[in-house]
Amino acid sequence: MRRSRSRAAAAVALAGLIAGIAAPASAGWWRARRHYAPAGPLVPGWHDDLTVESGGLLRYYRVYVPQGLAPGAPLVILLHGGSQSMRKIFGPNAGGTNAWPGLADANGFLLVAPNGVNASTGSTSGDNQNWNDCRGDMSAGNSGADDVGFIGALIDQLHGAYATDPARVYVTGASNGGMMTFRVAIELGDRIAGAAAFIAGMPAVNQCRAPLRPVPMLIVDGTADPYVPWAGGPVAGPDSGHGSVVSAADTLAWWQAADRAATAAASTAALPDRDPSDGSTVSLAIYPALAGGAPVEFATVTGGGHTMPSVAFPVPSVFRVLLGLGGQNQDVEGAELAWSFLRQQRLP
Repeated sequence: MRRSRSRAAAAVALAGLIAGIAAPASAGWWRARRHYAPAGPLVPGWHDDLTVESGGLLRYYRVYVPQGLAPGAPLVILLHGGSQSMRKIFGPNAGGTNAWPGLADANGFLLVAPNGVNASTGSTSGDNQNWNDCRGDMSAGNSGADDVGFIGALIDQLHGAYATDPARVYVTGASNGGMMTFRVAIELGDRIAGAAAFIAGMPAVNQCRAPLRPVPMLIVDGTADPYVPWAGGPVAGPDSGHGSVVSAADTLAWWQAADRAATAAASTAALPDRDPSDGSTVSLAIYPALAGGAPVEFATVTGGGHTMPSVAFPVPSVFRVLLGLGGQNQDVEGAELAWSFLRQQRLP
């Protein structure tokens, strides 16, 4: 009985790690006293607890600088999932996001992991953070912070400190981070060259405005996702208030319309089934841009749960069972799939 209770308690405490779950906001914002400036482009490795002022708050982020970063390098913004953080997005249980630093090394881009806000305490530096995505019917985890303004200020600071290329700024994330990826692409479309959203759906009650411009978009969703349902409906969590999403098909259709992309795929390819034991396969459909538009690509992860596909960084099965995440595809490295799409995109 004790083991069952402790396991249930752990599941409730951890179940929000990827789905965008936190307690309702309380009065007052936590504000840090220390301020850290970027370390400069010639110091490789991780730089932690960097800050930028935005919306009256001191906002935190981490930067990974690859060896030999050159002026004019691309900038990749990696958004953590709900109840995660800029630190927890990397580690033994984090799965496919661990591939991003290696990709930065191999391709010479600057990688930044911003931190959301804890809706309960107002902390901007902690490890139980959320993003205010476009879910208009979400109450749990909604801090009221201007996260889009934060991302814009962050882009400005990094361009100034590292001389990154303003025409090659990309955003990606999973779950709450994937939904925030949608919002950043919509509201900062004049600054974002391309976006890649994992295990995320467009909100059924959408509080975001129309996109500023068509933004190239890759969407990767699992047919067996227990948190963000493939067929649409309420986003799962240990309590209510996480809002709802439209179906994966309607999410694709929303972006096809917003991006003025073709509604019929130019090609659909089944990716190699590298690990038949994972019970999952991936197919990729490509919808090219029409006149004045942007391309959309959609990866269907058949049998995939609430995890990024990954070959090198599987989420431990005990962790997936504990949190009820479902299966993980191990045929494709999700971050590599995202980067192969993003690197082709550039602001006009």
